[in-house]
Amino acid sequence: MRWYAVTLVFLAFDMEMIFMFPWALVVAEVGAMAVAEMFIFLALLLVGVVYAWREGAFRWA
Repeated sequence: MRWYAVTLVFLAFDMEMIFMFPWALVVAEVGAMAVAEMFIFLALLLVGVVYAWREGAFRWA
């Protein structure tokens, strides 16, 4: 069960990279709205990391 949580955290960061590459290409065209949306997306990922940390997914011992 422990590897399940680690895998979910890895997938969360993997999905972050998938969304950030196209975002970086269009951020100049879209403007401040794109920046705000990316901060919301990163905040949601941070909530997931905090949850995994509290559940002990990052403890190796």
